Amino acid sequence: MRKSWFLAIGAALAPPGLAQTVDPAPDVVVVTGVGPDRTSDELIASTTVLDEEGIALRLSGGLGDTLEGLPGVASTAFGPGASRPIIRGLGAERVQVLTNGLGVIDASAASPDHAVTGDPLGAERIEILRGPATLAYGGGASGGVVNVIDGLIVERAPSRNASAQAYAGYTTVDSGSMAAARAMGSTGSLVGVVSLSLREAGNLKIPGLAESARLRAAEEAAGEGHDDEEAPAGEVENSFVDTDALSAGLTLLSDTAFLGAAVRLSGSRYGIVGGHAHHEGEEEEEGRPFIDMEQVRLDVRGGMNLALGPVRRIVGALSAVDYEHSEFESPGVVGTRFTDNGYEARIEAEHGGMSGLEGSFGVQSVRRDFRAIGDEAFVSPTVTRSLGAFLFETFDTGVWGLEGGVRLDRIDLENVSGADRSFDTVNASFGAHRHVGDDLFVGLAVSRTERAPTDVELFADGPHLATQQYEVGNPSLQAETGVTIEGSARWEAGPLRLDGSVYQFAFSNFIYLNPTGDIEDGLPVFETVQADSVFTGAEIEAGLELGKAAGADWRGRFAVDVVRAKLSSGGDLPRIPPASATLGLEAEAGRLRAGADLRWAADQARVTDYELPTDSYVTLGAHLTYDLTDQSQLIFEANNLTDEEVRPHSSPLKDLVPLGGRGFRLAILSRF
Repeated sequence: MRKSWFLAIGAALAPPGLAQTVDPAPDVVVVTGVGPDRTSDELIASTTVLDEEGIALRLSGGLGDTLEGLPGVASTAFGPGASRPIIRGLGAERVQVLTNGLGVIDASAASPDHAVTGDPLGAERIEILRGPATLAYGGGASGGVVNVIDGLIVERAPSRNASAQAYAGYTTVDSGSMAAARAMGSTGSLVGVVSLSLREAGNLKIPGLAESARLRAAEEAAGEGHDDEEAPAGEVENSFVDTDALSAGLTLLSDTAFLGAAVRLSGSRYGIVGGHAHHEGEEEEEGRPFIDMEQVRLDVRGGMNLALGPVRRIVGALSAVDYEHSEFESPGVVGTRFTDNGYEARIEAEHGGMSGLEGSFGVQSVRRDFRAIGDEAFVSPTVTRSLGAFLFETFDTGVWGLEGGVRLDRIDLENVSGADRSFDTVNASFGAHRHVGDDLFVGLAVSRTERAPTDVELFADGPHLATQQYEVGNPSLQAETGVTIEGSARWEAGPLRLDGSVYQFAFSNFIYLNPTGDIEDGLPVFETVQADSVFTGAEIEAGLELGKAAGADWRGRFAVDVVRAKLSSGGDLPRIPPASATLGLEAEAGRLRAGADLRWAADQARVTDYELPTDSYVTLGAHLTYDLTDQSQLIFEANNLTDEEVRPHSSPLKDLVPLGGRGFRLAILSRF
């Protein structure tokens, strides 16, 4: 897939991959969502914004791994090649991953071994929203929204006629490099942006054996036996990653309007770790399954500021996507081919000046044609169409405020079998906030969501080797309904800042996979079922300016998050992240910034009958940044210094593959 010219351009420009704790910007304007422009501090629910520097300092493989460790965020961690974010214990179809405000249109929600095409390496900003601000994206955003903004289409004239930036970095844990470069130029009313990113890594180094001690003991107890001398140790076999993306955008600007178009060509080739060969009984050398993915995405976006009437701004956007990936059982042998082609269009109008009310209203249309052909075609071809309309209003006195909205959707799914389904969903939210003095902000929000079942949940019927399950959908599923209540508080005075949220999701007809006890094609059969469930959790962050000592300014940070998910009738839901906490200390002196982070994750003993418990772990990391010039930074990072065996419970592979062991990263970031 990789072209020689592409590699030559990027070889000198590989960016930093620094999976360290970085505080999100607390007071930046949030682009994602609806209603008037507000900073993250003014939103009722917890909101996280990472700018270019914040992204660069957290880069760690795919989107999920890069965001893992932020408040309430975990990762599916399906090997180095595929990771999707999990928010507050909810993932896949309940977390909307967007690119520039429109859906990614890929196969990542259908299976955890499918990489999400939202690329943190090429992003200039990532926003994570929860609560009422996600209303405009429908019931599929009940967990939250992750919007990857690439900046290819600009809405305002840049401050300089020409600018560029580049990253270069190397990681020892996988003998890997990342590379990215971006250039922007303007002439008259035209602004052009070109972006290049690539990543290349070998097998991931790990402490000890790939399979967990719990899994080996369970296999021995089941009489399957296990020869540790033949088990791979020290690295994760077939965990290579090779990705690239080339994109360009052109925007026509005026004082009151903009119109732009962008195209993005991306590809990824990565090994499926813990993959198919083990199940099929093939010899290890013959079964090296891997995925080869390509996507072409075209975006058009335009907007206009209006000087007359209550409507002051109109913005429209269209994205058309051609996605395909092939799953190779071994080189030259395609097992399954997945395609997902479609478009998403959205138009939104902002208004103000109506008795203190400000808000937005709009419509959105989506069409997706998802097909799987081959040995692992566990879902039959389905076309999904949806049409939605939304309204969101805010009222703010400066001391207290209200917000609320409603969204109506019609979703039609046409399956090749003729078992078509249609759903009418209603989503609504209401919230209130108050400033108590100059230091305290408190908020309370209530939301009702309805989510239509997906094509996989309705029509699956086949072997899913990546998860070692035979999946059976249910064409009779009803819409999943959730009621969420969230309280938040933020306090900042002097050197101390506190930010906390508590929440509860109460779902009716929650959709999940449940084992039947049957065996089909040598795999346990899991059927899609519905039941009521409750998710309860909290997130707390604290930052403290510690003052000056030894010629440096010192800061401390503490964060903790916890979520408990269970069925209302009794029993636990699978892959729920355990409680975790992070303690960080940083110092800054002149051009030098250094810090250390201690992260703890509890054990997870609340598991389903078909899961194994997961042990707790503690990791220690350190980072150092030195400003070579005003425009260049040298960055060094050490991860997992104690070489801990880390197995995130949210990963379907947690007993087959741990995360990487001790590793170091050296990188340089330059702006021109």
